[in-house]
Order: sequence, then C-alpha cells, then structure tokens
Amino acid sequence: MKFILVTLILTVSICSFAQAQEKSDKKITESIFHVDGVCEMCKKRIEEAALRTPGVKLAVWNKQTKELRVVYKNNKTTQTEIQKVLANVGHASKGMEADSVEYEALPACCKYNDGVETH
Repeated sequence: MKFILVTLILTVSICSFAQAQEKSDKKITESIFHVDGVCEMCKKRIEEAALRTPGVKLAVWNKQTKELRVVYKNNKTTQTEIQKVLANVGHASKGMEADSVEYEALPACCKYNDGVETH
C-alpha cells in the first residue's frame, strides 16, 4: 500500500512540474517602442498589422507619443518580427526602416518622412 501511495505522489509531482514547465514556456511579453506615423489611418494600419502577427494579443499605437504597446506570446513571435511586419506596411520603428515601396504607396497624409504634421 505504501508503495502505491509513494508512486501516486511521485506521478502527481512529475505531472505538476511538467505543466508548470509548459506554462513558463508560453510567457507573455509586453513591449513598448517607437513607430513612425501621423494620423488615425496610420494608427489603424499599424495596429491591424501588429495584430496579424502570430502570437500578438494586443496592439495599441499612441498618435501623440508615436509609441506602440504590444502584448505577445514570446514563443510565437518577437519584437523584431513585429517590427518587420510594420516595416512591410510602410511604417518604420526604432532600428527598422520601412519598406520604401510600401512607404511610397501610403496616402499623402501618412507620409511621416515628408514633413507631414500629426493630425
């Protein structure tokens, strides 16, 4: 009987450890970084692009501060991957230049490098 009880306790302990390990591998990360843009159209494009990135759960861009707050599963994506997605829709971020073809395709009101003021 003691053998069965000890075996049961060990089995439960091992299962609990495995579940805890699995949960720690699926960490949620929050990042805030600069993303160039000027208007509500930019905001919509930036947030939608970030949210299309696998693992991103929240994306909120502040037009005044030009900061994007993203919450994502770090086993699915990274901040660099999110920045690449944004660059591919025409928006530069810290350390990541925007795709020049995509930038040129932006509406005139969104061309942040051309002296357009935030509106």
